[in-house]
Order: sequence, then structure tokens, then C-alpha cells
Amino acid sequence: MIERLTRDHPTVSASRLVAGMQKVTSAVMTEGAVVVTRHDQPSMVLMSIDRYLKLREAAEPDLNNLTERFDAMYARMQAPGVAEAMEDVFGLDPEALGGAAVQAAEREAGDR
Repeated sequence: MIERLTRDHPTVSASRLVAGMQKVTSAVMTEGAVVVTRHDQPSMVLMSIDRYLKLREAAEPDLNNLTERFDAMYARMQAPGVAEAMEDVFGLDPEALGGAAVQAAEREAGDR
């Protein structure tokens, strides 16, 4: 992971960072991020605010989307015959249950 990080981004030592902040800032704005090293080891990443905000946004769950997906799944579970079908599923032996799961996954993959 660290190797990929230093390969994918420019690196700068901490002492060089202090001495040349303007150049480092330019590199961050051009490249999106710069890896800062300390004793030749990556110690931090400086990144543009745009990149930082995108990372934060990507890390936060979209609660509205999750709620919509849950509501849709709940509605499907309330459809006529679903409760009976689930009772049948839970009555299957492990091998049959596994086969049914594979078939469902294949159907879902075919729908995409």
C-alpha cells in the first residue's frame, strides 16, 4: 500500500516542505496530492481541498439512498406469497439452500 502511494504521488521530505512550501503547494494543486516523507518514509499526504471534500463525501453514507433501498426491500417482503416462500426457503437443507442462492445471484447478475 505504501509503495503504491509513493509511486502514484510526488513525494517531499518534511524539511524540504518547510523550506519550499510554495513549490509544494503548486505540486499539490497540479497533482492533487503530495506525499510528505520523514526519514525517507511516507508520513503524511497533503491534498487539495477539492480532493479532501470528495474523500469525505465518499466516506459518508447516503442515508436517503439507504432508506429508499430499505423501504423498497421491505415493500417486496410484504408482497403476497413472500412469507410462505420464505418458510419454504428456511425448510431447505443446506445444499438446496446454497443452490437456490446461486440461482438468485445468477438471475440478479443477468438483470444488470
